[in-house]
Parts: sequence; C-alpha cells; structure tokens
Amino acid sequence: MEIKTLDPNSTKQDERIQSPYNDSKKNQYGEIVEFVRDGEHFFNKGLKYYRQRDLNKAKKYLHRAIHFNPKKAEYLCQLAIVLSELEEYKKANALLLDVVEKLDPNMYECYSFLANNYAHLGLFQEAKKYANMYLTLAPDGEFYEDTEELLDLLSIEMNELDIHSEEDELIIRQETARELLEQGKLEEASDMLQKIVKEYPEFWSAYNNLSLAQFYLGNVQKAVKITQDVLKRSKGNLHALCNLAVFYYYLGREKDVADLVEQLKAVHPIDMDHRSKLGVTFALLGQYESAYTWLRWLYKHGYEGDGAFYYWLSISAFYTNHENFAKEIWQKVVKLNPDKQGTEPWSKNYNYIGQHELKMYEAIIYTFKSDMCIEKKLLLLLLLMKTGNMTALEEINEYLQNEDENPILKEFAKLMLCKLTNEKAPVSERVIDAGHVIDTISEFSTWPEVLEQKFYLFWFRVMVGAFDEPISFKNHHAWAAVIEFGCLLAEGHKVTKKQLADKYGISTSTFDKYIDYASEQLI
Repeated sequence: MEIKTLDPNSTKQDERIQSPYNDSKKNQYGEIVEFVRDGEHFFNKGLKYYRQRDLNKAKKYLHRAIHFNPKKAEYLCQLAIVLSELEEYKKANALLLDVVEKLDPNMYECYSFLANNYAHLGLFQEAKKYANMYLTLAPDGEFYEDTEELLDLLSIEMNELDIHSEEDELIIRQETARELLEQGKLEEASDMLQKIVKEYPEFWSAYNNLSLAQFYLGNVQKAVKITQDVLKRSKGNLHALCNLAVFYYYLGREKDVADLVEQLKAVHPIDMDHRSKLGVTFALLGQYESAYTWLRWLYKHGYEGDGAFYYWLSISAFYTNHENFAKEIWQKVVKLNPDKQGTEPWSKNYNYIGQHELKMYEAIIYTFKSDMCIEKKLLLLLLLMKTGNMTALEEINEYLQNEDENPILKEFAKLMLCKLTNEKAPVSERVIDAGHVIDTISEFSTWPEVLEQKFYLFWFRVMVGAFDEPISFKNHHAWAAVIEFGCLLAEGHKVTKKQLADKYGISTSTFDKYIDYASEQLI
C-alpha cells in the first residue's frame, strides 16, 4: 500500500509551523539575530534543513529547539514529521500523542499524521481510528482529502489482508507490557506477557520480554529456559540470543557466554533497533570494541537512542581509548538522567552499574532473599565471586549479618567477599577447607560449566550435611574426586572409581572411604 508522506514544500505545512521571524525583522536586527540562541533560532534552522531534505540535520536542530521550549507544540509536531520521514514512526507517534494529549488538543492535524504513521507500521486499525478522528474533528481541515484517501486505501488493504483489530490489539498489549517492564512493574508485566504467549504461542518478542521479567524477578532458571525454548523454535532470534548471553554472563557461565559472543559477532542486522540491541549487549558483556563499532555507527547515522544507548556508547568509547568522544556523549547521558552526574567511568565514584545492570543486580539480591534452599544460595555466592560482583556480595553479606540465617551461609559469604578483596577471611578453618574443595573441583574440571555447577551443588549438599559431623574436609582432592564421580554417574556418564582416583592422585581405598562419607549425607 502506498502511503503519502508530507511534501516539504507544501504551503499547508509552512502555514502551520510558520516561524514568527520574517525577513524584515531579520534585516532590522542584522547580524545580531545570528547570535540569538533560543528555541526559535534552532527551530528555523531545523526547518531550513528540512526543506533542503537534510533530515538528520533537521532532526538535530529541532531537538535543540525543543530543549529550549519543550512545551511548544509546533516544535514537537515538526520533529515528528521529520522522524516520520526517517521512518522512526514510533518515536514520531510518541511526540504527536504528547501534543494532542498534553499540549494542544486542538492541533487536529496530528491525528492525520498519526494515521499515516500507524499505516506505515502496519497497524491498520489504529491508523483507521486516528484517520476517522481527524475527519470528525476537522471537517474543513487542510489534510481532509489526504486523510479520506488514506482511509479508502486502508479499507482496501484491510479487506485484501483480512486484517482484524485483534492484531493491532496484540501489538498494543505487547507495548504496554514492555512499558511496565521498564517502569519496574515486574509482576504486572509478567502476568500480561504470560497471557499473551498463551494466546499467541509464536509471538517471540513477548517471550523475550517475559524472559527479562522473570530474570528481574529472580526466576533465573525459568528465564533461561524461556529463552532457550525461543531459540529452539525461532532459530537465530537476535533478541533471544542477546538475552541468553546476558543471563549466562550474570550466572558466571563463561564458556557459554564466549560461544554466544562468537555467534553475535557474526550477525549483521539491518534494523536500527536490532543494531542498538546488539551494541548494548556487547557493552554489557564487556566486549567494548564490538559495542563501540555498532553504537558509534548508529550515532553517526543519526540514531536517536534512549538513555541506555548513550550510556553504553560513552562507556564503550572510554574503554576503547576514545576518551574525548566518551566525555562528549556523557553530557547527553547527564542531560537525560541528571543522577548520573559524577558517576562517569573516569571518576572515582564510578561503580559500573548501568540501568540494565542495576536491574540484573536487583534480580540477584531478590533471588538470594527468596526461599530457595541453602545449597542454591551457596552456589549463587560462589558465582558472584567468580564473576567479580563485589557490589552484590557486599549487600548480601550485610543482609546476612542482620538476619537469622544459617551460620554456614554467613561464613561462606564472608569467604567469597574476602577472595575478591584478597583479604584474610574471618571465618572458621572448616569453611576455609570447604572452599579449598571448591578450588580443587574448579582446577581439575574439564566439563561444561553447566555440569561443573552441578558438582558445586552436590558438594554444598554434602558439606552442609557433614558440617557438624566429625568428618574432615582437609583432603580436598578426595572430596573433589567423589563429588565429580557421583555427579557423572547421576548424569549417565560412564566412569570408574580408578579413573577418578588417578585423576585426583589418591588411592582407591581413600576414594572408597570418602564415597562412604558422601553417601551418609545423602541418605
């Protein structure tokens, strides 16, 4: 369907957004006008570049105009027109809705522009709704004939495609859920997304947002499973690949992260938002060269991202030795979020927690405070240490000291924190020995990380059971050998006692003795 765009030379448009400065005034004040840096000055420059069809410069100056006059309806409307021509329809619609809902409800032409944009997005029911609103509210409006023609085209298109309001409703519900997610209303977002995927089992973007909601709520394994299921059914789904890489990163699954990073480096998306997602994901994973390549390209090509986009562009620029550019972009970060003042990566106050990381960090704390078993809490503490998450470990350690929690958990949290700070841990010799068993398992393991984590869980179960028993933890190699042996058998691997005894350098008689110790704790 061909949908008309606005003619930059249209007299209709010029009259609607005509600048109050005219040529006579410009001559009257001479060159002084050139030094006036108010909203009208930048609006006129933006309008000039728009007429010259330099849309990116037009957008740049119109943004500046709005900075001076954020409630000037004409400025927002003109920027929306430019964004529409740049095919940034969602951003354009957000501005147009702001105009009619908050600034000037009588600016009826916005409804016609909304109808055009929704038609371009394929949301035909929404397009029809706003087209009818314009025709009703502005029977003598300048865009009446254009809107009538659009409505006729929509009717033909909808009949041919058998489009129903249900499809538009679905996308709007998805957008609402995404907004709830961004606002931190995780339970509401999760409930809405679960209903959507139940009704539409192949609506992948809803699954991707649901996995994020579950992760932020602390349901880590559920989040991972949802994402893995999406990738089985929608191979190569970029958002799912990015989400899974981030989940694995925060779970300390380094080998899995490395595999996904290689996959993502081979991806070259066309869609601008997909490129932004890829760049931000690389930054979250510490892959700053790749992050900078994508995010810088987007910036050079006029992409207008949100606060997270500029945050990670600045971070990746800084860590790839583009410090001046990083500082330039940081000004945008602070303008969008004044709370970031003083937290730039080159300052002493920088603690490396961005918006996305903050949600991940909150999810970790939420998970730890939930009712999961002590073995899983011990594993979480271990993974936080392995990934160097000092902030989360410090908060959990402080939380544990003020709670009626298991003493083993309290001591183990201190041990993990001290491993990061290279300080002597103020914990019992028994906990230190238990930690050495973990070190030995890690040193000798040649298995995938997902299996290695099962070794740790098995050890924690045995350790907690035997902690108050007269059983020594000092033979680290013997304990590590029987833990690996027990897990491998449970996973269906063919392995003998002698193989494990030889691997860890212990006798088979010692191996048998520690097998008995472990078995007693599992009865």
